[in-house]
Amino acid sequence: MAVNGTNGLMDPAPERAKRGAFFFPMMFVGIIVAAWCLARFMWAGTSVPKGADFGVGAGLTIIMILSLGPMLGARGKLSRGQDAGALGNLTVLLLAGVLMIAGIISTWGAVPIGSAYGGIYDVTSGWIGLYFVGGVLALLASLMKGKRVPARFSGERWVAHNVLSFWGELVLLWTMFFIVFYLA
Repeated sequence: MAVNGTNGLMDPAPERAKRGAFFFPMMFVGIIVAAWCLARFMWAGTSVPKGADFGVGAGLTIIMILSLGPMLGARGKLSRGQDAGALGNLTVLLLAGVLMIAGIISTWGAVPIGSAYGGIYDVTSGWIGLYFVGGVLALLASLMKGKRVPARFSGERWVAHNVLSFWGELVLLWTMFFIVFYLA
């Protein structure tokens, strides 16, 4: 019996392998978190300056922790094949991501860059902002695919699973950032 060589060419890996391959970007983000913890020692002996707006940082952290609900809900709905319900949760995460980007931008300039804290804060929050821009774009792409081509979205649920895994990493990333830059 002849096997068609192009039948599985475009999609050779099972869903579990595709989700497992997403481990590598998460590991990269973990390295960034470790670098922040080391950067915190660069200004050892200094406390968080009064110009740092603890309220904004705490508010953004609360948004991220609350976003775990829609994230886990979307994962469950995707696993059960309820794509329309998962799209609603992805929309909530998209709004949370836009709020996070706006909140991060609003904190710039609160502490002068000339101080050790301010310079490191602005650079690292800028990198986190870029991660959030990537997350928002990935959520937007998943939403557009789910609304415009539902059959393809159903066939490629692993993409949405990866986007949700990345969102979970963003929650961890922001929480670590908050601890290092606002509480340490």
